Amino acid sequence: MPPKVIVLTNQKGGTGKTTLTALLAYGLALRGKRVLMIDLDPQAHLSSMFLKISTILNVRDGSLQMAQNLKFRIRHVDFGSSGVKAGLVPSGLNYILEVFRGQIPSHDPFALYSRISREPAINKGYEYVLCDTPPELFAPTLWGLYVADYVIIPSNLEELSLWGTRLMLRDVIPEIIHRGKKDLKILGVALINITKKHKANTIKKEEENLKKFIKNSLPPVITQRIFEDVFFKTIIYRYSALADLVYTPKRWKIPLERIVNKSPELKAGVQNFASEVEDRISNFRGLQ
Repeated sequence: MPPKVIVLTNQKGGTGKTTLTALLAYGLALRGKRVLMIDLDPQAHLSSMFLKISTILNVRDGSLQMAQNLKFRIRHVDFGSSGVKAGLVPSGLNYILEVFRGQIPSHDPFALYSRISREPAINKGYEYVLCDTPPELFAPTLWGLYVADYVIIPSNLEELSLWGTRLMLRDVIPEIIHRGKKDLKILGVALINITKKHKANTIKKEEENLKKFIKNSLPPVITQRIFEDVFFKTIIYRYSALADLVYTPKRWKIPLERIVNKSPELKAGVQNFASEVEDRISNFRGLQ
C-alpha cells in the first residue's frame, strides 16, 4: 500500500509549518509509524533541524533532484535517545541559487507525484510522507500540493495568518482538486504557537467565522473535501524553546525529543495531534 502523503502549507510565512511537520513526524513515529519527511522549502529550515549546516549548504541529492528525476538519498534522523527515527529528503541552501537562476523545473506541477508514485524505497518503506512547503506558490509548493492525499494548514490567530488560510482554501485548493490526480482532502487548520491568552470562546468564534467563509465562498463539491471540524481540537501552544528552534545555532545537535519532553503539556499535545491526524484520516467527515 502506498504511503499517505500529508502536505503542510499556508500562504502566510511564519505560521509554524516547519515546526509542525517535525512534531507530527515525531508523534507518528512514537505511534510506531514509518515516516518520511520531504523538505520542499529552499530555506531548508526543516533540514537544518536534523542536519549540519555544512551538509545542507550544497545538497545534490535532495528534494530538488527528486523532482528532477535525478538520484536522491534518504537520510535517517534520530529524534532522541529513545531510538525513535524517521527518514528525511532534505532541501539545500544552494536551492535558493537554483531559484534565482531559474533552474527550478516549474513546467511540471506533477514532478514529485510522478517520482513518488514509482519509487519503491518510498512506497514500500513508509506509511506516511510529510512535506514541508515554502509559503510562496511557486514550483516546490505546487509539487507538494499535487502529490498530496491530505493537507494540513498550520496557523496562529494573527489576522494575516488567518487570511493566508482563507486564501489557500478559497483560491488554491479548488484548483488543485479540479486539476489533481488524487482525491485530495483537507484535514483541517492546526493552531500552533498561540498563547493561552486566547480563550476557548475566541477560538470557537474564529472557527465559526472560517466555516461561514468556506460555505459562502465554495461550492459543496469542495466543502465536502474539508473536514467538518475545521480547527483541530489539539492546539500546540507557544513554548519559547520550540518556537525558536529553527533559529537556534547548532540546532541539529538538540534532539527534538529533549525539547518536547521538557513540557508534559507539549508532549501530550504532540501525541494527541498525531492521534487526531490519524483519526481524521480514518474517519473523514466533510463539511456540509
